[in-house]
Amino acid sequence: MSLKQQLEEILPALLPKREEDAIKGTELIARVRAILGDSYSDRSLRSQFSFIALDEDSCLARVANGQGYYLRPCGGAPSLHNLFEDAGEADATSNSPLHKALALAVRLYDTADMGVFVYPVEEEESWQHPDLVAVHWPAGTRDIDGAYLVDTDADILEPIYRAVCVGFNDGAESCRKAFFRALSCGNWAHETELVLLPGESDDAADADELQSLAAQFGIGIQLMDADLGQIPRADTIYRAEAPEARDILSRIPRVELASTRHKKIRAALPEDISVVAQWVQHCIDKGRIESFEQRVAIN
Repeated sequence: MSLKQQLEEILPALLPKREEDAIKGTELIARVRAILGDSYSDRSLRSQFSFIALDEDSCLARVANGQGYYLRPCGGAPSLHNLFEDAGEADATSNSPLHKALALAVRLYDTADMGVFVYPVEEEESWQHPDLVAVHWPAGTRDIDGAYLVDTDADILEPIYRAVCVGFNDGAESCRKAFFRALSCGNWAHETELVLLPGESDDAADADELQSLAAQFGIGIQLMDADLGQIPRADTIYRAEAPEARDILSRIPRVELASTRHKKIRAALPEDISVVAQWVQHCIDKGRIESFEQRVAIN
């Protein structure tokens, strides 16, 4: 029996029934370990919690605008991650350059008919997973509401994964670090791309060096000349309808410094990434790609 199947079997008895009694991930892991033992790492368990919580028919619900898990009420819809919620003007989160940069990157791919799986912004940059994974679906159409419907009758349903990291153009050293972070986080993917936005420094990156590195390793690089102080809050960008998001993006000068080079994906995905593949298979099985609010890895 797979880990997911085991969790789906035992979680209903481990989860509190009321949202106000929700337990944090560390406590839920401890409860799971009391039954399953130490056969699975914390990272594997958290990834599975993330995947299961994405399924509106699952037993696992998470607290909206907070942390914690509880038993999903019958007929309840999955909670949105607080990354997309309007926290109010007093909260600087949605006005931080990093959150705005991530929001722009998410909508850049989302409005280009690619599925987007988001990893929430952390205090420190991760060198294990990218900031987001953009998924190109091989066959499908959009319905009148804009939802992407997978053509399950297509001969090939293998999606293409693009690992995307966001960085800031604070000079050559900053861009070099961002580039090698993208290389590290995307070595498992079909394609890897780095999205660079203006930083606090006026120093310009060495474009020749970046292009040379990109040619050597096959990393795509996009420069977005966005004045992050003038664009809307991150939560506003996330909540914008597709035409409005495209309008915001159309007003930002963008240069493709290097194109991504496609490569074969390796068989085994890292633990931090396996949840993305599970989400993709879940979408294919349902024949419908969920809105990006439901595609967020849970910390």
